[in-house]
Amino acid sequence: MAALLALALTGNDAAADKYSRSKSPYWKVGAFDAELTYACRSNLFNQFKVDSLNIGYSGDKGKGMTGIATKAWNLRDLQGLARDGITYHFFNDGYSNCEVYTAKYR
Repeated sequence: MAALLALALTGNDAAADKYSRSKSPYWKVGAFDAELTYACRSNLFNQFKVDSLNIGYSGDKGKGMTGIATKAWNLRDLQGLARDGITYHFFNDGYSNCEVYTAKYR
């Protein structure tokens, strides 16, 4: 997954069709962010292309998919909430139950 994430962070479009899988629940991808989740549900903080790069979760609990974005790649941030060195993981982006999780990558 690190190689895929590195491709995404450099803006390489070759990563667009690639993904990773995990048996962990999707909510373990990072820290839940209530402010960004609210912004996502309000269409103020979203991916430009939903699930362009993603992680699929196929374990016994927490099945689903999270799309990935960074401040410099695949992110629509109308309020300037994004920070450098953070990956944003979106569960159900585009829906009223969107959730955003953050993880450091530097």
